[in-house]
Amino acid sequence: MKKIIVASLVIASALFGAEHIIDQKGKSFAPGALNVAVGDTIKFKNSDPFAHNAYTDNEANEFDTGMQSPGKDVEIKVKAAGTFNVECAIHPNMILKVTAK
Repeated sequence: MKKIIVASLVIASALFGAEHIIDQKGKSFAPGALNVAVGDTIKFKNSDPFAHNAYTDNEANEFDTGMQSPGKDVEIKVKAAGTFNVECAIHPNMILKVTAK
């Protein structure tokens, strides 16, 4: 019975992926680096009192959260393996390094 439960959890994890939370606070991404798997979700939480805009130009994982108001959460799904940077279009010193396997 234990083997069936463990196998079910492994399959569910592979199908739905894990959720990783990135906090945008103090004009920075926290944490500043993230290891994920293809299919995982990254949730960007804006804890600052001003807007952010997380994006990447990485062709395989390209996304743009748009104008993210204070208190707003935006989720993206990791589509492909590789390493890419996420930046904030409003605050150019904000950089998040993502490694996807």
